[in-house]
Amino acid sequence: MDDIKYREHITPVCEMGQFTSMTTIIDNLYTTLHTNKEQLDHLKKLKDETNPNEDKIKDIYEGFFLFATMWAFGASLGEDDKPSWSNAFKSTSRIKFPDDKNQCFDFYFDPIEMSGCPWKPWAACVKPFETGYEGLFTNLVVPTAETTRQKFLLDIHLSARKGMLYVGSAGTGKTTIIKDYFADLNKEETLTAIFNCSTYTFSKKLQEDIESYTEKKAGRNFGPRPPSKALIYFMDDLNMPFLDKYGTQAPICLVRQIIDYGLVYDRDHLEEKKYLQDIIFAAAMNPKSGSFVVDLRLTRHMTTVSCLVASEDILKTIYQQILDDHIKNPKN
Repeated sequence: MDDIKYREHITPVCEMGQFTSMTTIIDNLYTTLHTNKEQLDHLKKLKDETNPNEDKIKDIYEGFFLFATMWAFGASLGEDDKPSWSNAFKSTSRIKFPDDKNQCFDFYFDPIEMSGCPWKPWAACVKPFETGYEGLFTNLVVPTAETTRQKFLLDIHLSARKGMLYVGSAGTGKTTIIKDYFADLNKEETLTAIFNCSTYTFSKKLQEDIESYTEKKAGRNFGPRPPSKALIYFMDDLNMPFLDKYGTQAPICLVRQIIDYGLVYDRDHLEEKKYLQDIIFAAAMNPKSGSFVVDLRLTRHMTTVSCLVASEDILKTIYQQILDDHIKNPKN
């Protein structure tokens, strides 16, 4: 995969980061299989001592592996490479996909439907558009297959305390995906903060902003207010901070330090450390502006997903739901 242009010219992807992304997704799917009542009941039936079905159980685990692999290794590819990668992936998969028209990313794995085709389209999971929207039209978000699958992935990474990095040109919906996800989060369990990076983003100011959302817990430990919550920092335009003479970006190095060691240093008393707990970083970047290279030591901690221009089917879904709502509720 080293010859893929996307890797060289859009964003660096660390192989070890891809493997950790894969295991993160597999762990979540496995945990859900043993905690979700419907899935657990299905698994118990397959393990029934009177008529055990070991082959179907193996198929479930293989399906989890396939689903995790395609998102860990294929999701970061660009528009030119994704179709060919998807075709190759589908052709080598023992659990066959339902058709050749759609890419593998258009399907999710359903462990309960092992009697037929376990690959189900994300489009079937899209929630109906909520009528009566009264906000600004520019802030309107219509549920699509893309927003649905990204929310699913974000849920997985939130539970694993692992970040995600969305890469794409302007207008591909990177920021919209995150903000829409934030809007639906349970505020009793998760807090959010959004930072817009620019050329003038400095590490000291960024550290002050990060610390402003935390409070002292015990000793040198700091975390979100109030305790027992998770805090997600969203770094928009991650690659915009200027490069210093050493070719590094201080704000990005600060984020990498926090993820690696869970601490920051007191700027006035460098011998003192502050340990940050229960925080997660998500990010988005436009590869056509700012720095074209982001430190691999940071991106290895994140699952990288490329955001492409909306397909014709997704555009139809968006505008059809808006038009239907307008017909039913002309005042809106």
